[in-house]
Amino acid sequence: MPYFSIETNQTIDPESTPELLKKTSAFIAGLLGKPESYLMISIQPGTPLIFGGSDEPAAFVRLKSIGLPHDRCPELSAKICGHIAQELDIPQDRVFIDFKDLEGQMFGWNGKTF
Repeated sequence: MPYFSIETNQTIDPESTPELLKKTSAFIAGLLGKPESYLMISIQPGTPLIFGGSDEPAAFVRLKSIGLPHDRCPELSAKICGHIAQELDIPQDRVFIDFKDLEGQMFGWNGKTF
C-alpha cells in the first residue's frame, strides 16, 4: 500500500535505474516495517525543477501509506533525505517531502479497497 515517488532534476543513467528502484524499495519497506510486496516505487529523473530560484540538484518526494504515523514524520524525513543524498547526490536541504496518510477505503488495489 505504500507509494514512494521521487521527482528530480537530476539525470539518472537508465541502466542504473532498476538497481536504484530496488534499493529504494527495500529501504522504504524497512523504514515502514511493511512487506515489500505491497510497495510501489517510482522515479522521474530529468524533471524540470527550480528550488529556491536555483536549478541545482533538487528533489520532490512523496510518501503515501495507509496508517502513516504522523509522529514518525520527522524521523522519516531525516532518513529519506539521507537516502536521497546518498543515492542521488542531492543535498538534504534541497529535498521536499510530501507525507500522506491514506484512508484504507480511499485506496484501491486488486479490484477492491482496504
